Amino acid sequence: MWIIGDIHGCLRELDALLDRIPEHEPLLFLGDYVDRGPDSAGVIERCLREKERSTFLMGNHESMMIHYFTDPGSDEARSWLHPLNGGKSTLASYRLSPGASFDSVPETHRAFLDSLLLYYESDNFLCVHAGLDVSEPDISRQMRDTILWIRTPWIQHESKWKGKHVYYGHTPTRYVNGMENYRELIDGRKSTGLDTGCVYGGCLTALNAENGAVIQVAAEKNYWDP
Repeated sequence: MWIIGDIHGCLRELDALLDRIPEHEPLLFLGDYVDRGPDSAGVIERCLREKERSTFLMGNHESMMIHYFTDPGSDEARSWLHPLNGGKSTLASYRLSPGASFDSVPETHRAFLDSLLLYYESDNFLCVHAGLDVSEPDISRQMRDTILWIRTPWIQHESKWKGKHVYYGHTPTRYVNGMENYRELIDGRKSTGLDTGCVYGGCLTALNAENGAVIQVAAEKNYWDP
């Protein structure tokens, strides 16, 4: 299984990455398909083409997008169009303006968003978008907000996690490894971070969970500098 980090609307890089993975090999996406980059709608459409061999997790950006359309008074809904989060770029990819209804998003894309999983567990590893509460060993009892949003507490304390090895995205690796090392994964004792900041001019990463092989596609440009 190939595990793919945060895409954030970078369709060209996703296409190039998938071209390097054999068609019969399974994929798992760690979330954050949308926002900031140039073609969030195109990314979801490409993901739909891969659905027969793929497992799709939810990211915090999909959560904000869903809340924006279905629960507009919530904090997540209000956060989506904040300049730092890039929701307007997603609306633009659908040729929509703020205030549009969820029905304006293609039905297949709405179904995709509704189908996203909070976590994936295999015999040997776990996958989540952001991280886990290391004090709660039962993955099924982890809080939704923790799985989607946690950052510093997870990265600082992941070595205390008692469960299986965890693959996650959400935190661009440059925040931990330094600006010159954006291609390097976040290698913890019990986890591996795979968001190599494609939308910031880094690269898009896929890791083979069985043999540790890594495929990376460099971003064509820095797409997001608010």
